[in-house]
Amino acid sequence: MFCGSHLGDAEDCVQWAGDAVCEGHDTPSLWILAGLLPPLNPFEVRDYATRALQELDIAIPSGSDAVSAFARDLIAEIITAPARMQAHLARLCSLCMAQDYQRDIYDFYLLRWAYDDLQREPSQFYWPGADRSNIRDIVLEKCRTWLLDYDTPPRANDAG
Repeated sequence: MFCGSHLGDAEDCVQWAGDAVCEGHDTPSLWILAGLLPPLNPFEVRDYATRALQELDIAIPSGSDAVSAFARDLIAEIITAPARMQAHLARLCSLCMAQDYQRDIYDFYLLRWAYDDLQREPSQFYWPGADRSNIRDIVLEKCRTWLLDYDTPPRANDAG
């Protein structure tokens, strides 16, 4: 998202590069990016990140596609680390609002407020049927279905 939109964070980008190196990816720009230390220059980070993505033959999404790609990572993290669910829902909610309520992540905006309300109150009005006993399961199920939909390319006759 950092390379393909006006959003994102240079520190997250450097962290991504470090993770990619640890996973065995190996390109000159990726190594340089992973080794950058604060204070970070966003222009330098964007330049190395763009080069690293090109070297890895990864297309750079832009606009709403970049936002959706970043959201995908946050949503996947909710599944792998449910203890951080509230923090990731808050980031998804902020992302949704910053993007004029981008349609594909709007449910996470609603789930964030439902989840937050249920931390303080016995009821909420954002997600039908959600209560304290099932909100975590609802969020996890929504994450799973969103990832399945996101990771499944549309068929030619679905494009209408």
